[in-house]
Amino acid sequence: MLLDSAVQHWDPQRIYTGPEASLSVRMFLRTLTTLPAAGLGVSSGLVPDLATTTGQRLDGGRTWRFTLVGDALWQDGRTITCEDVKYGVSRNFARAVLTGGPPYAVSLLDIPLATDAKGRRVSAYAGPYSATGAGQAAFDRAVSCSGTTITFRLKAPTYDFASTVALAAFAPVRKDHDLRAAGNFAVFSAGPYMLEGDWVPGTGGRFVRTRSWVEAHDPIRTAYPDVIKLREGLETTTAVQRIIDDQGPDRYAVTYADAPPALQRQLLTTPALAARVTNPAAASMEYLAPNTRSPTMGNAKARQALAMATNRDAFATAYGGPSAMRPSFSLLASSIPGRVDASPFGVTGAGDPAKARAVLEQSGLALPVSLRVAYRKSAEADAAFAALRAGWEQAGFAVTLLPITDDYYTVISSPAAASRYDVVRASWSADWPSGSTVAPPVVDSRLNLSASGPGQDYGWFADAQVNAAIDRAAATAADTARDAAWGRVDALVASKVGYIPLAQRRHVLVHGSGVVDYQDNPLFGGYVDLARLQLRRG
Repeated sequence: MLLDSAVQHWDPQRIYTGPEASLSVRMFLRTLTTLPAAGLGVSSGLVPDLATTTGQRLDGGRTWRFTLVGDALWQDGRTITCEDVKYGVSRNFARAVLTGGPPYAVSLLDIPLATDAKGRRVSAYAGPYSATGAGQAAFDRAVSCSGTTITFRLKAPTYDFASTVALAAFAPVRKDHDLRAAGNFAVFSAGPYMLEGDWVPGTGGRFVRTRSWVEAHDPIRTAYPDVIKLREGLETTTAVQRIIDDQGPDRYAVTYADAPPALQRQLLTTPALAARVTNPAAASMEYLAPNTRSPTMGNAKARQALAMATNRDAFATAYGGPSAMRPSFSLLASSIPGRVDASPFGVTGAGDPAKARAVLEQSGLALPVSLRVAYRKSAEADAAFAALRAGWEQAGFAVTLLPITDDYYTVISSPAAASRYDVVRASWSADWPSGSTVAPPVVDSRLNLSASGPGQDYGWFADAQVNAAIDRAAATAADTARDAAWGRVDALVASKVGYIPLAQRRHVLVHGSGVVDYQDNPLFGGYVDLARLQLRRG
């Protein structure tokens, strides 16, 4: 496995994004539920992993119960217990010690809030390392074990909680192997591979077969390769070129590194490489966030005109065309059920500057309308935003492009950004294939907006109708109906121009000639799924 980035965490409760999110749950972590293996004809949904089923929903969705299988083992042969899962979940609350990781355990479990010394609202439970045991009784009520059955009690009905527990943050941890912050790269395996020796940041490590693992007891992972060597921190072109060259051990290599533009044409047009190249959809969605606190984008007609004049086709072309990006009118990735990819204003991917100008003239603003647009600088982004500017200026905007080279998201999420920019570019990837992990964190003003900034609602969008639609979708019990409800939320936000979806990224990935049964998993953001990958001998 050749990686062009550095692994941030192997600690389950600190894993959130990056290669580690999908690699860990195929190599050494098991969770109550998991995403199905690629290549089995399953486009979405969940399958049981440590649990016997995908969970029992009780009390109108406020209580969830899972019974563990009895044959899942740690690398030393001891059985994985309910208490191990509970202890792993408890570590999510030790925020002062374990940084990173998703917020779901803290936000969903029925544990009251308290006020800390700085006046902030925090969980009353301080985690398993607290010297005072603060909130332990509350946590024990929210997460309880009875034999092999674990029960979660939530603050409110949460109908897709079974997907939440598929995250590494809900993986079990053995208390006697908890190294706290010092264990960020320590691995004590519950899966088919265990770390041999130490993980070396900047270099990587070697994972070998866990002796206690039994394929018949694991419904997901076949673990055909005997050894997985992870080499991290390679320069992107170097990693990809090594696999293109297909020499020696690199014949058995895979990567998360997207081929850079200079190599994509070679990969996509050379017949001899075609069998080793894939072009799957990524999870990452590109969009614009109009700043509703600016005099310009606070005007609904001006936002609508901007959306109608946006040339998504030109934006995607600047990044390399269909193999790199596909235009989108939805912020839901193609792997998310309920997605409706259609313009709320009846324009095509090329936009319609003439119709947009007519709408802008209805705004009451004097044309040309000043528009300050921020984006993270790169050669491709410069070209993409130059293409967008052309359409926007035809529609009556006077555009100033403001490329940012500093820590981009820190800049656009600061309170000062509300007065500096009219529009900012952003990207979003769902935590699992559901609209519930898109609209709430991106545009629910109740979760995001405060005196300290907009959170992830970079356009300061606040709309009571959208918030009510979010609540209705979250309260919809039936899976298919709930998926459709999240699709309607996405369409509603787009119609109010709370965000302007631009495109869905695509990967260009290459693997060695000795790799067989290679599958990209759309539920893992389009990256390789190690669950059933095999190697050709010789």
